[in-house]
Amino acid sequence: MLRTLHLFIVLVLIASVTIIAGCQGESNKDTFPEVGQSLSKSMKQMDKQPGILLTGFAADPKVKQYKVGIEYDPGQISKEQLKQIVTDYLSHAASNLSPPNNWEEMLEPYQLRIEKLGDAQKTPVIAEKEIGSTEIKWFFE
Repeated sequence: MLRTLHLFIVLVLIASVTIIAGCQGESNKDTFPEVGQSLSKSMKQMDKQPGILLTGFAADPKVKQYKVGIEYDPGQISKEQLKQIVTDYLSHAASNLSPPNNWEEMLEPYQLRIEKLGDAQKTPVIAEKEIGSTEIKWFFE
């Protein structure tokens, strides 16, 4: 009887360790490709905005960075409108992921760089978000 009890306890411990290890493995899953794919697909949503002339997307998994390029007409889009367009784009991308997240959570483990396309010799970087941060820092000319 005592041997059966010990065997039962050992089996419960093995099952517990297996379940815990499995759950930890799932939480450490690299979502960089999935987030990148969602950001890339959501570019179409930004392209439809009046005043947006051109968009582009790139990703660098080595440094966990996404780059979004935007060429826009400053005569049609104010700085505040551009911020709103980018925020809407990021929210749309986050809503396409399972489970749906907000964009701050989705991008927290990654870098985001928003660059001006076209004539961007003065200030090519419009905004940046660093790894571990949920805040986008905007740099306007």
